[in-house]
Amino acid sequence: MDELLQVAQMADLRYRVVMTTTLTISDELAAALEAKRKQAGIPTIDAAAETLLADALESEVSDLDDLGLSEEVLRELIAEGEASGPTVAWDAQAARDEVRRRFATRKPG
Repeated sequence: MDELLQVAQMADLRYRVVMTTTLTISDELAAALEAKRKQAGIPTIDAAAETLLADALESEVSDLDDLGLSEEVLRELIAEGEASGPTVAWDAQAARDEVRRRFATRKPG
């Protein structure tokens, strides 16, 4: 019976599907990942990225969210943002003008 179990385990390992993908990250993030890799003694940057991503995905939402929002609330906020349409380029001068306009029209007291 033990031999049958070993054969089944070996077959499982032989037919395990591995998905690969390529991610593009910033130079700063790559440098931070490389530093973590060296610190942890992980042999490759791919292995380091996989380990850190797996750890992040396994951690609880409360660990990842400093606002204390539930996953449901976060999903609702994301959906609201996506439904609001495309982003608009931020215009610093327009923001200053709006602040000045609001300040000028506010009621005292």
